[in-house]
Parts: sequence; structure tokens; C-alpha cells
Amino acid sequence: MTRFIAHRGFSKEEKQNTVNAFRCASTSDAYGIETDVRITKDGVFVAFHDKSTARLSGKYKIIEETYFEDVQKLKVYDGQRRHKIPTFIEFLQNCKSGNKKAIVEIKSDLTKEQTENLIRIIESEDYLSNTVFISFNAQVLKFIREKVPSQPIQMLAMRFCKVDLEFLKEYRFGLDISHWQLTKDRVVKCHEHGIDVNCWTVNSCRRAGSLQQWGVDYITTDKRNLSRNLMSFSPLKQPEIPLLNYS
Repeated sequence: MTRFIAHRGFSKEEKQNTVNAFRCASTSDAYGIETDVRITKDGVFVAFHDKSTARLSGKYKIIEETYFEDVQKLKVYDGQRRHKIPTFIEFLQNCKSGNKKAIVEIKSDLTKEQTENLIRIIESEDYLSNTVFISFNAQVLKFIREKVPSQPIQMLAMRFCKVDLEFLKEYRFGLDISHWQLTKDRVVKCHEHGIDVNCWTVNSCRRAGSLQQWGVDYITTDKRNLSRNLMSFSPLKQPEIPLLNYS
């Protein structure tokens, strides 16, 4: 069964990675809520995607080089309202309120100690069993696997031709990849290696229908009603090659 994940808290419905977006997702039929995690200069974890705050706040700050007190002064504008940058704990609390899986993308290049601190925060909320870690950073994911051997973990990738399936199998990592990189054969190949497949960011019902038919395990979307609207559309036929062919 394909499960649907709210990308940055259904960012087509509310401004991405805000408390409003997380609340929107928490009351939906989504399986989980995804967010991006960065660490401030003084060690506070916040929910924010970009490396700098310029695009979303209009003021240039690097989260990792900025103290939490100053990050809290920044506001993300959605055209009508201004939102503060949420803490990671606020994200977790919204996941808990809606009984949703917390899909935690680690953006910062965390040290082993910082990674363990993040895990402790989730444990303090009694939510580690409902958390999935994802990242492009293999080393951070290895830290997590070492600390919590049974933890669900997915490795992010841009291109399927760069994916080492044997590496994923060795560390028991799932794959989280751009949906344009997937074909039915590639999904089958992952499953033959015991690798779950998550894909992003799918906002078309037709494309979601194709991915669902191919057996993709998770679909990450910006749209709250994507899963409900699938029945109204016929899935696209599988292309002979990926729509973005890097192989």
C-alpha cells in the first residue's frame, strides 16, 4: 500500500515549514509529515529548508551561523501573514497531535554528538518509534543507524544512476528520490534488494497513480487532497525511460 507524506506540511495549502502547515497536515489523512531540520549556532533545532533565510524572510542569515534568539526574530511571509520559524519540538508536537509519522530531513551536517542530541529530543517526546530520518548526508544516517539499529532511515538521492543499492541494503536504508527518476523496473529492482521507495515531490494525480501502480511505498506531496483525488484520474502509462534520464 502506498502511503502519502505531507511535504513541509502540505506547502500548497500553507506556507512551507510553518506551524500552520504542520497543523494542516496533522488534521489530514496523510501517513506522515515531512520537515527539514537545521541547527542554530547555539545548538537549537529548527524547521527550515533553505541554507539561508533570504528567500523566505527577506533577510540573509545562515541558520547554522545564527543564534536561536536571532532566528526567532525572523518572519516568514506568505503574502498575508508573517510566521516565525518553528522549533523542531513544535513540529514534533503537531505530528503527535495528529498521530502522524514524523519524517525528519536532516539538512545540517551534524556531528555525531549533535545527531545524538536530536535523537534524545525525539525520545524526550516519546516519539522515536514514529520517526523516519531522511538525509542526503550518508555519514549522519550512519550515526543514527549506529545509535538506533532498528530506526527507519531513508537515503535521499537526486539521480538513480548514482544510487548504490548494495550500500542501502548493507545499512538497511530506504531510498527517497525524485519521482522523475523512477520507472516500474527501478521500483522492482529496489524491492528485490529489500529497499523501500519514497519519492518527491508528486503533485499530479496522474503521476501519483502511475507510481502507486508500480508499487512505490511512499509519495511525498505538497497537496492535501492528492490521495483522495486519485480515483478521478487514469494513471499515466509507464515511459520506456525515466522522464529525466541521467543513466
